Amino acid sequence: MSNSLKQAHDDLYTSLNIMLTGDAAPVLAVWSPADDISYAGPFGEFSLGRDAVVAEFETQAARHLQGELAVSKVQFVEGTDLGYSMCVEHGTNHIIDGQTVNLQHRATNIFRKEADGWHLVHHHTDSSGTD
Repeated sequence: MSNSLKQAHDDLYTSLNIMLTGDAAPVLAVWSPADDISYAGPFGEFSLGRDAVVAEFETQAARHLQGELAVSKVQFVEGTDLGYSMCVEHGTNHIIDGQTVNLQHRATNIFRKEADGWHLVHHHTDSSGTD
C-alpha cells in the first residue's frame, strides 16, 4: 500500500475516480482492512465498520456516477501512526438521477499507518463552507 501520507491521499482520489466508472475494488483497497473504519458521505449516509463501508462503496460504484473528482486546497497533518488530509473536492459531470451535476465538498480523510503502509480509516465530506 502507500508508503507516505501524501501517496495514500493521492491513491484515494485516483481510486475514487475509478469508482465513478463502476469499479469499487481500487477504493476498497485504500481502506484499512480493520473493522474500526467509518464513512460519512456527501449523500448523508453514515457507515461504521468494514462491512458497512464496503457495502456503501459498492452501492456508489453501481450507480456509475461518471464524471471526474479533483481536489484543491489540500493540507496534511502527519503524526507517527495517524495522519489526515483536508481538501475541497470538485466533482464535475456526474450523472445523478439522469441529470448532469457538478458538486463541491469539503473533505477530511483520516489515515493510519499499518504494517503494510498508510490506509484510510475515515472519510467525511460535507457541502458547507467550500468557498
